Amino acid sequence: MARAFRSTVMALTFVVVTGSNIVWSLLDDYVACGLALAASVTAGFCVERALIKRSHREMIRQHGADWLAASERIDSGGPTRTVKAEK
Repeated sequence: MARAFRSTVMALTFVVVTGSNIVWSLLDDYVACGLALAASVTAGFCVERALIKRSHREMIRQHGADWLAASERIDSGGPTRTVKAEK
């Protein structure tokens, strides 16, 4: 669902930026498409980061402040073994 939402935001951003540049003849069509592509990628990245931060906040709310990000866990150690616990 998050991927579909991000793709929708990217497509809408592309259409709005390209359409506004072409309608008002501000830029050449190729430049308008390049600008719209850059804007849509940026919008997709921002939406993706917002969804990730939201899911992290939700996990912390549900599981408490001791919930750690996946990068701090040992790969096959299970949910309670962390790098800090091994030291």
